[in-house]
Amino acid sequence: MRSTILMYEKLFVFCLLMLVHVPDSNAQATDCFDNIDQYIADIFEQYAEESEKEMDFDSFYEELFGLSQQALDLNQAGREDFGKMIFLSDLQIENILYYRYKAGMFLTIYELMLVEGLDMTDIRRMLPFVCLSENGDEKWERINFKEALKYGKNEVLTRFDIIPEQKAGYIKNEQDSPAYLGNPLCHHLKYRFHYRDKLYVNTTAEKDAGEQFWGKHHKGYDFLSGSIQLKDYGCLRNLIVGDYQVSFGQGLVIRQTFNLGKSAMATKICDTDQGFKRYGSTNEYNFMRGLACSWQFGKAHLHLFYSNKLEDGNLQDDRLTGFYTSGYHRTALECMKRDVVHQQAAGGNFTFQGAWFQVGVSSLALSLDKKLDPKPYPYNLYYFRDDRQFAAGIHYRFRWHQFNIFGEAAGVSDFKYPAVLTGVTCAPVSRVNFALLYRYFPPEYNAFYSSTFAASSGAGNEQGFYFGMEVLPFKHWKLAFYADAYKFPWLRYGIDFPSKGNDYFLQLNYTPQQHLSILMRLKHKQTQVNPSGSKAVIPILAEQQKSALRLQFVYEAGSVKFKNQVDGNLNKKELNTYGLAMLQEISVKLKKTPLHFDLSFLFFDAKNYENLLYMYERDVLYAFSTPSFSGVGCKYYVNLRYDFTPKLSCWLKIAQTHYADDREKIGSSHEAIMGDRKTEIKCLVRLKF
Repeated sequence: MRSTILMYEKLFVFCLLMLVHVPDSNAQATDCFDNIDQYIADIFEQYAEESEKEMDFDSFYEELFGLSQQALDLNQAGREDFGKMIFLSDLQIENILYYRYKAGMFLTIYELMLVEGLDMTDIRRMLPFVCLSENGDEKWERINFKEALKYGKNEVLTRFDIIPEQKAGYIKNEQDSPAYLGNPLCHHLKYRFHYRDKLYVNTTAEKDAGEQFWGKHHKGYDFLSGSIQLKDYGCLRNLIVGDYQVSFGQGLVIRQTFNLGKSAMATKICDTDQGFKRYGSTNEYNFMRGLACSWQFGKAHLHLFYSNKLEDGNLQDDRLTGFYTSGYHRTALECMKRDVVHQQAAGGNFTFQGAWFQVGVSSLALSLDKKLDPKPYPYNLYYFRDDRQFAAGIHYRFRWHQFNIFGEAAGVSDFKYPAVLTGVTCAPVSRVNFALLYRYFPPEYNAFYSSTFAASSGAGNEQGFYFGMEVLPFKHWKLAFYADAYKFPWLRYGIDFPSKGNDYFLQLNYTPQQHLSILMRLKHKQTQVNPSGSKAVIPILAEQQKSALRLQFVYEAGSVKFKNQVDGNLNKKELNTYGLAMLQEISVKLKKTPLHFDLSFLFFDAKNYENLLYMYERDVLYAFSTPSFSGVGCKYYVNLRYDFTPKLSCWLKIAQTHYADDREKIGSSHEAIMGDRKTEIKCLVRLKF
């Protein structure tokens, strides 16, 4: 009966679309992606403020942008594919899959209007990333490599970055030689090839500013990366040779890809992005190098991988005290940290996928040629100290009516101290979504590559409860809220006693029309920290509270887009300090000319480091920039794009930061710039063929 009703609903929608004007999806693609761009910016800002772990946002942004160039087929995409669209909640993804399971293949993209939990705003955001293939079995067709070479799409990008002001590292010292071995030019070179959604080839080469290109310490690019990926070839779901990233379950065993965590998407707390991803970022850490394979046998999925690579590390008397993750090799000392650790890793995952459930097991075996032995401090008592580690876990996901229940349990080595994460998302009524999550990570749990939903980095020494909610109370209005209460049973870096904290978030969006949006956001964070200058024998923790407010107004008039934004924060510790920023941005897209440009002016006033302000700014292609600001000053930039031909485009960005707080230098150590101004110049050229 239900199937019959759905068939008539599909017929009704199809007929309706024949009678009404359907907007041009290509024309909307750019506008939709601009909105996604802001979503990514919001995520980055929050992550940078709250996480201790540096995240590779460039790789994440590049993948999402690439998805807009190679759209997903609605009738073939799986749960992990839809998970790449970060603006979709876990329940929305489940509803799309459930609708396809019950009603059959989509006839039109706008049939998404029949999927429960999706409104027109969600559908507009999906437009740049989805399509319908003419051949429903196209995904499983065997690839013709001669056709791939003939009809495949190529892309070459070269990018130059430079800061004209001289840094201390380039100034000659008493030995008549600068600390930095190379010149101040940063250079990226990338090549991309893809044939449909079947075959991918990518290579990346990079030389950071200050690194030597050709000389005693190194010859050629400092970082080289590349991979070949084959997808959906018979029962072979995914094959990657070269560099890749791994993600299984909820990340308790291993997750190298981006972990969303707490964000304005308050109910998106379940990781849906599983398996292997080719790696194309310039980040020189947190990826595998070797072979990764995925097979699908009916409802069963098998993933296996092996990695063999050299890692940078800090050595003291031939003892490995830690990994060196910055990727910089500018000085003789930094060059000595290069490739000093041989790492091997192997693991896999087996998952059984049913119509309403998913159950899987994951494992990872890690081997180092040197024992990891960080300097002993009370806070790092339970850190990983060995040359071998084995981690394994069980993950699950169940759908029951409007409830999506998920979780993972994992252990390390002897499995005495398992880590547990479990949660549920639900939509009890239309236009209302809830999310609940509980996590327990004992201090003894120290899986090397774990990355999951947490208040701190990794998964360990944390217990917490999270509640999130998204409500559409009225037309054009959207409310997002979350509250997270957590505690740390053991000491942390800079905190000499078990501590606890609370996070609160409230965001209200008002979109009275397609070209106008207003946002109000309030965040409050309460934590326990060491008092400034405390040397007490018995630790006494002080309460620290930080509140942040954002007001944002975005209006689009034809080819011009205006963005006004005011950010403020108040930090309460021993003394009250504040931060304030005001942003004005204008984006112009001239329809009859190949020129697009962005102009921006930012004023900031942040009293100290704890009042840092994070502001998203537009950048050249495949670059994502959300710098932090402290002190008093302003920043202005112009970002230009010129399309010489449909296949040849050029981006140019010129930015300058001017400090007005009487400082004599910007930065410290080798990165110090004498004066109160810092200029950034970026140029990127892209050729398609």
